[in-house]
Amino acid sequence: MATSSGDPDTTVADSALADALARGPFHVALREAISARGLGLDRLRHRLLARGLPVSTTSLSYWQHGRTRPEQPKSIEAVAALEEILRLPDHSLRRLLGPRRARGPRSLRARQSRPEAVIGGGAAMRELCDRMPLAREHQIDIVTQQVTATIDDQGRDAGHEVSMLVRARRDGVDRHVALFRGDRGCDIDAVRVAPYRDCVIGTVVRHPDEPMLLAEVLFGTTLSQGESHLIEFEVIDGTSEPATRYGHGFRYPVERYTLQVRFSPRLLPRRVFGFAQSRLDVKLRETGDITLNNWLTAQVSHSDVKPGALGIGWTW
Repeated sequence: MATSSGDPDTTVADSALADALARGPFHVALREAISARGLGLDRLRHRLLARGLPVSTTSLSYWQHGRTRPEQPKSIEAVAALEEILRLPDHSLRRLLGPRRARGPRSLRARQSRPEAVIGGGAAMRELCDRMPLAREHQIDIVTQQVTATIDDQGRDAGHEVSMLVRARRDGVDRHVALFRGDRGCDIDAVRVAPYRDCVIGTVVRHPDEPMLLAEVLFGTTLSQGESHLIEFEVIDGTSEPATRYGHGFRYPVERYTLQVRFSPRLLPRRVFGFAQSRLDVKLRETGDITLNNWLTAQVSHSDVKPGALGIGWTW
């Protein structure tokens, strides 16, 4: 009678792991390795922490599902440690990361990271930040940000929805400060900031003379350094005069940014184009024409965005 020298399930698992390590991608290989070794993410986090490498369970989960990937030096060091902890060949996971992601189109670089340096508004924005000093602090990194703006049938900016995956730069981070600067004619007292998912809106401060506000978007939890959190909220306007562009200012780098502008079928633009600026109140530089899709939506998407401003403009 023939006998087997190993557990069939283990053999299958090892085969799947070997195939994932040979072919990738990184997140599949990491997931197979974690499954094959039977270690939970919390145990992995503790073992990494014992080596002086703080990585949250959220980050580990995102790595193994391909939502984000390790790129910073400390993260690469953590991957090297994972190879040892998971009993994998040296460099077997790191080689699957390949080179850093290619850089896409950038915004025009702003000289400073102060809010007014990219949002504009000068003294008025500085006054708001004096009332909410946290707006000037760099507490989070933005991993991904998706903004969808809606233009109504009168050509006005009716508001926009924001989805952000943020990562804490230090322990104890529990909020993001959103900045809004309305178009000409905007009644800032009528603009509302509303939570949509996994956040609540805290203090909102409005400028008495200019169409600007700052709003605290509270996570409802406190993040440790390196831990991530996904928030979704919306800014509801509809009080401005007809708009001809929607721009977004970046004080700090963003790994992935996507902007959509949706138009009403009752009023469509004659031409749509992308643009970049050093800040939102200076002359824009066009970056190319954009064709509306079947849903009457214009879209731009950029990787590795630097401080400055990007947006979509149009003519009626």
